[in-house]
Amino acid sequence: MTRCRSFVRRSGCSVVAAYLLAFPGCRQEQPGPEVISLDGKIEKINRTSDDTGEITVSYYSDKQKTEVSGIGMVTKATEIMINGAIATLKDLRDGERVHGEVRVDKKGGERVLTILKITVNRAQTPTPGEGG
Repeated sequence: MTRCRSFVRRSGCSVVAAYLLAFPGCRQEQPGPEVISLDGKIEKINRTSDDTGEITVSYYSDKQKTEVSGIGMVTKATEIMINGAIATLKDLRDGERVHGEVRVDKKGGERVLTILKITVNRAQTPTPGEGG
């Protein structure tokens, strides 16, 4: 009898565990945010501080086969590099070509773009008396 109860207890736990694994309930797995690579040109910078704000970037959309614009949020966590040096949002200029990584989240049926990384390569002008 004791053996039987022990078996039922162990078996019961196994059955419950198998059930929970097979039928996890109503919770659906939400897909994680998508991270996309983007090349484009800064159309407009709207700063809320030296480190935060929004950037409007025009870029070519393969999907739409045309030039489109998108607005991305710049946060304090956004990595900004100009010619390999760390920079801030206030260092960027309208019209500059940028390469970056953007996280795309879906909130309330809308896409929210957060800029993770921006890289700008500016033409370097020689200083007077430099180079030959």
